[in-house]
Amino acid sequence: MTDPALLAPFDDKVIRGVAEANRVDEEQLRSALADHQRTMRENPGVEDLVYEWRKRFDDAVLHRTPETFFMAVRESVWEEYGTYLGLDDYLLAAVVAVHQEQVLRETAVESSAIGDNAVALVVSRPSAQ
Repeated sequence: MTDPALLAPFDDKVIRGVAEANRVDEEQLRSALADHQRTMRENPGVEDLVYEWRKRFDDAVLHRTPETFFMAVRESVWEEYGTYLGLDDYLLAAVVAVHQEQVLRETAVESSAIGDNAVALVVSRPSAQ
């Protein structure tokens, strides 16, 4: 079962819509999204990743809240995650589409803020316990 906290930054309608539009099993997509969030938290950690991406990419942080970073990264970041998580190209494309759509729905982010050579990425921050 997928930890609901890992999927907290994603609207259920976005996940369902992307799964349907891409003909991907919704539970498989949810699992891949959760695995990706878990991986970012565990290796090397959300704050370290965001710091690294801010150093590597111009305007990487599009918006942040106490719970979530909305990022713009290069496609190579997604390719690395796809390989690491063992996602086929089709499932990886659906995962990326969920992130892209979620960022575009974030009212605090202008769609033009995502540069031509960038892809959206949503990073859930673990809650302090």
